[in-house]
Amino acid sequence: MNREKAREQFQRCDLDYSMITLEDIDKLVEIVSEELQTYLEYSGEHAKNMNMKVSKLRKKDVKVLKDGLHYARIQVDGSYFKRREAITFSSTGFIGFGGELDDKNVAPILKAFCKWCEYVSEKSNVA
Repeated sequence: MNREKAREQFQRCDLDYSMITLEDIDKLVEIVSEELQTYLEYSGEHAKNMNMKVSKLRKKDVKVLKDGLHYARIQVDGSYFKRREAITFSSTGFIGFGGELDDKNVAPILKAFCKWCEYVSEKSNVA
């Protein structure tokens, strides 16, 4: 999985910002946290040295309007950094993933995002 394939997953699931609620963003934070914990437990010394965890979501990090998501910024803290990009839903429609993270460290974030896409897609199809 790479960043572009994660963006393609969002499109394949027929998702757009108008479908995304604050509760969906909270669910994404939860899934990212779970994947980072799994990464920490099973991905060896490198993952332990990074010790990434989701940063506390602040009010200014997410804006949902009546017509759906305007923007959201989910960030991670690590052993030697604070608030680096995990997932950003830009107001322009671009979705960014771990801009300062290498391919290995962004992998659990991409995995979480793809799981979340399935979750939101299934939820939307039920509604």
